[in-house]
Amino acid sequence: MTRISLQRWLYLYALVCACLLASGGGAAWAVPLHHNKVLILNSYHSGYEGSDDAVQGIKETLLKALPETDIQVEYLDSKNYSGKEFDARVVDLLRFKYQQRHFDLILSTDDYAFNIIEAHRGELFGATPLVFCGTNSFDRSRLSGKHGIIGIDERPSFKDTLDLIFTLHPGTGNVVVIRDDSVTGQLNNREFRQAAAQFQGKALFPDWAGLRLEELTSRVKQLKKGSVIVYFASFVQDGSGERFSSNEALRRISDVSPVPVYGGWEFNLGKGIVGGRLLNLREHGAAAAALAVRVLRGEPTDTLPLVSPSPNKDKFDYNELRRFGITKGKLPADSIVINEPPGYLWSHRLEILSAISVLLLLALATSFIKLINSRKNLKIHRDAADAAQP
Repeated sequence: MTRISLQRWLYLYALVCACLLASGGGAAWAVPLHHNKVLILNSYHSGYEGSDDAVQGIKETLLKALPETDIQVEYLDSKNYSGKEFDARVVDLLRFKYQQRHFDLILSTDDYAFNIIEAHRGELFGATPLVFCGTNSFDRSRLSGKHGIIGIDERPSFKDTLDLIFTLHPGTGNVVVIRDDSVTGQLNNREFRQAAAQFQGKALFPDWAGLRLEELTSRVKQLKKGSVIVYFASFVQDGSGERFSSNEALRRISDVSPVPVYGGWEFNLGKGIVGGRLLNLREHGAAAAALAVRVLRGEPTDTLPLVSPSPNKDKFDYNELRRFGITKGKLPADSIVINEPPGYLWSHRLEILSAISVLLLLALATSFIKLINSRKNLKIHRDAADAAQP
């Protein structure tokens, strides 16, 4: 091969490579990126604020750490349906949709989804790693002998909130519990009763579980000083069977209540509760997603904590604090208060800035006038000195 033909071949080879790279053909030689596939099994329905918050926290954290992750959400709708026949149909649906599909990780939110996957994980998803969240007061013994399952325990801080109630309202002798009678409501009530047992003899703790909205509002209106309500209903039905969301029912109850209402979950804050040590389900979901990221990046589940605590914080609503005469100074240190009006300086910032601007203009004008007068005086002195010279 002559030198000229060799140069021509090298030139053509370089030209072809450049064209392939410019058209994206070079990607054919690159190592393909693996897109993690994650399935979220949501116990409830789209629009249920608590689980929506958890899912949002999961998505935000997963996509921030692993932007190429494909996330699918399956809603199991267990707030509206229940029973053995429904459970069987849910399992059949999951088997039909997902038995032949591959996922790198499963995330479950709340008890119902975990119960389903705990019982049927092998047949539905094999040994796919599972990260759970939203399970109420989780019994870690359920994980004995099982591999590839870790999660976050949704455990409300009822003991801390009761301590707070008796500190802020020292005359309290009646702590009324308003809750739903679902499986979740019963699990939360069991946790509340364990906390309340430490205050036996100090107050009564009547349980108004599953009452219709009309009866609840009627009873609440009659509560006297010395009573406090602890609210953790997921939903409330009225006399006709219409179901009201947690916050809808809370607003109606709080509006007629002559006594403070406390809670355990942050999605009720700003809707009628004073506050308490609250569980933020968005942060709860984010904590679960952080575990999921570690698993997807290759950390074995056996090296990670089986059950991690829920990140609860002291949070309060300024409007309710003011309504019941509770000052911020009585709250725990590092408490977060929402709806607090801005201070005097901030609320009058426009007037203050306007006044400062006027003062600065006056000061500038005064300085300018002084400068002009000074120059005039200097000129007069110079003219007088010139005139005095022979």
